[in-house]
Amino acid sequence: MSTPVATATEQTLPIDRAVPPRAPSLRWRLLAIAAIVVAAFNARTAVTAVGAALPELRAALGLGTVAVAVLTALPCLCIAATTFLVPFLRRRMGTLSSVVMFLGVLLAGQAVRIAHGQWQLLAGTVLACCAIGGLQVLLPAVCQQVGGPHAAALTTLSASVIGAGAATATATTPWLTEIGGWRTGLGFWILPVVAALLLWSPLSQTSRARTAAPQAPRGRSLLRSARAWYLTMFMGLQSLQALSLLSWQPVLLRTTGIGPGHAAALSAGTLVVSIVSSAVITASCYRNARYIGAWMVLTTASGGIGLLGLLIAPNSEPVLWAGLLGVGMSALAPAMAAIPANTTGSGETTRLSAMTQGYGYLLAALGPALIGALTDVSTTADWALTALLFFSLVQFLFASLAARRPHDLHAADLEWSTMR
Repeated sequence: MSTPVATATEQTLPIDRAVPPRAPSLRWRLLAIAAIVVAAFNARTAVTAVGAALPELRAALGLGTVAVAVLTALPCLCIAATTFLVPFLRRRMGTLSSVVMFLGVLLAGQAVRIAHGQWQLLAGTVLACCAIGGLQVLLPAVCQQVGGPHAAALTTLSASVIGAGAATATATTPWLTEIGGWRTGLGFWILPVVAALLLWSPLSQTSRARTAAPQAPRGRSLLRSARAWYLTMFMGLQSLQALSLLSWQPVLLRTTGIGPGHAAALSAGTLVVSIVSSAVITASCYRNARYIGAWMVLTTASGGIGLLGLLIAPNSEPVLWAGLLGVGMSALAPAMAAIPANTTGSGETTRLSAMTQGYGYLLAALGPALIGALTDVSTTADWALTALLFFSLVQFLFASLAARRPHDLHAADLEWSTMR
């Protein structure tokens, strides 16, 4: 007796058939956009601030090698674990109320970890990273609910702000730590969370009354959609590249013979370029959401060329390679924008967001650990750069598949076993 299989189709993902709510006022939309921007700013600061203050944390708390490894591995694992719970929480609480809940958890986590002690630091980081996972999944759904026809552009804007928040925390936390110690360096990032809560609390109360509607049926499982898996693999691989570079780019540059000061400046330049590139992608997607696929391909190709340049000629044009890597790191913007662009209805958007980021961050968690291991066992950066280049080529493959229009694809080019 043959085992039944489900054919993955390339049609647009299942459509929620919910009755659309009454169009909100302009004032409500402006408040919602401001709230989205502030929430997105908080979606990385709690993570990058720890990395920026890590030397002071090790000295003050006596963190050993195991504790540091756990602390740096927590973000991806916690984000991935939380994303799978978000669709359930959203169905029980509503989209915007769930955002308020995760912001509260983020506030609690950041408050707990500035208490003196290794366990408090780890526990607070777990809470903060779980909250970040929830926020990242919900942001595309909120952008679709608020942005209407410009949902993809608004999602791209949120991704750009996420990168800006990460870069801001990376750049300013060492300065804050030098002024007031590691508690000041980490505790300062509680303030933007408070600002986000002040915006989201009244917004969620207004929205609850405005959007009281029955939940739409779940429809077909996204695990049986080839397009959903293309987007998931792209999200995971671009996150793997970005997290690996955030963790190891200065070390890799120094291993190629570049001086410490120059390596730090090039790494900072990569972040700046990624922010500018994300802003350009946002403007492009605002004009036409069809450009999302092209940006997925272009950002991946740019990052791959930058890695190839570092591998074969690291000292010839280091500024050019750093700039190309920055464009590659902005791949998060089209990856996030593709979520609402391929769905209809905030419920389906939440499920696709949970799938792409949940499985994606599980894959991404392997990156920094692998690059660190390759860097430790080799006296050069060649092995680490070669591994990143390989992942870039795989990412380019999935970017090309995800960029194709659904009606241009074959209806039965992938098969997945039926989930029992």
